Amino acid sequence: MRIIIRKVMGHPLLKKAPPVLVDIGASGSLPKQWKLIAPYSICVGFDADTRDFAVSESENGDWKKLYLFNRLISTKSSSEVDFYLTKSPYCSSTLKPDNEALKPWAFSTLFEVDKVVKLPAADLHSVLEKIGITYIDWYKTDSQGTDLRIFDALPKSIIRKIISADFEPGIIDAYMGEDKLHQLMAYMDKQPFWVSHMEVKGSQRIDQDDLQNLNYLKRRFISSFLKTAPGWCEISYINKLSDKEMTCREYLLGWVFATMKGEHGFAIQAAKDGAIKFEEPLFNELHNISQNSLSSASGVFKVAIKASKKVLRILS
Repeated sequence: MRIIIRKVMGHPLLKKAPPVLVDIGASGSLPKQWKLIAPYSICVGFDADTRDFAVSESENGDWKKLYLFNRLISTKSSSEVDFYLTKSPYCSSTLKPDNEALKPWAFSTLFEVDKVVKLPAADLHSVLEKIGITYIDWYKTDSQGTDLRIFDALPKSIIRKIISADFEPGIIDAYMGEDKLHQLMAYMDKQPFWVSHMEVKGSQRIDQDDLQNLNYLKRRFISSFLKTAPGWCEISYINKLSDKEMTCREYLLGWVFATMKGEHGFAIQAAKDGAIKFEEPLFNELHNISQNSLSSASGVFKVAIKASKKVLRILS
């Protein structure tokens, strides 16, 4: 896989305009799946909670170029906005936690506000312009309640050419006036994207008073004793590549990103269409690799079926 990635990334179009990966809410670490393409890519990461984020704007040996900003991203620039620092840095937000609505949930204490600070805010497009970036290829955000509004604030010309977009919207009421999953999905239905992955996550529905009445072990391992209810969702989209303005470069990245996500069926289509539209020989090679990936997956599937049949015979 690394060999073909190196070959694709060595294409003149991608050497001239390297992939740009944006991570809003990069507290903790950048996505592990990006490591494969990091040496050929420009990464821009943002987080406003300095308690768990390395702040730098520099070149990095693992990336072609890496920017890490301790900067709050909002829909528009402002000299200062309220930022709610919560007990868990992963729950800090520009939106006030909805403590009353959170009370019946086991993880509600994570949203307890330690303090409110005033921070300058910038809109994503302006920051990108300042560092000379005019496009985004892979967009990832976990902004704690503002994923949709930040995405929608980007110019439409940038949105429609994004190849992959990952969001983490809420399902329950965790913040005042937050962007919810159903709103995001309704919005994306009108954009040239399709849902490639969806993983629902959550917490346990139990009042804090009742939770505190449990012994330490039950509180510590509450997920083992109580069913987890949906609370938020990790959802990923891939561009359909249907826009007429999509170039050979976007089709190459469409194949790479789809392959990284295990979407070999879509990768085959991207390679087929790319070969027809741009007469680029590399797409024929990419098409064959995707076909082989499906064949390999088929072989694994057959082995699994045989193993299950054997187990059934033993049990019967």
